[in-house]
Amino acid sequence: MNTIYASSSGKPPSGVAVFRVSGPQSRFVLETISGLVPSPRMATLRKLRFPDSSEIVDTGLCFWFPGPESFTGEDSAEFHLHGGPAVVQAMLKALSDIDGLRLAEAGEFSRRAFENGKLDLTEIEGLADLIVAETEMQRRQ
Repeated sequence: MNTIYASSSGKPPSGVAVFRVSGPQSRFVLETISGLVPSPRMATLRKLRFPDSSEIVDTGLCFWFPGPESFTGEDSAEFHLHGGPAVVQAMLKALSDIDGLRLAEAGEFSRRAFENGKLDLTEIEGLADLIVAETEMQRRQ
């Protein structure tokens, strides 16, 4: 199984950009970009670096979610950093520079959650509806 990554916070600019990584290389990605693997489900502030040059991308929070206790059921990592366009592009470049990683397809994190028994189809449809909800009634539903 491939290790995938994507921005999960929408189009920049924003105050915060969230990048999710899921799959067997997630731990390696954390070590490579942040220099350590934080305690599970604990935010750790780190300098995030390009893998080849060690140049700093940004300072941000990193998280470790070992499987099966993660959204996808796989080992997963998250990086929360500033959401400016240049920072987002730099982080995408840093992740793409790691061998064996690939950009996730739309809905692929949810598909993996379904395949690993973390969500059923009704929950996935509900999540999709919540993401696009524009009214209070849609949010409640």
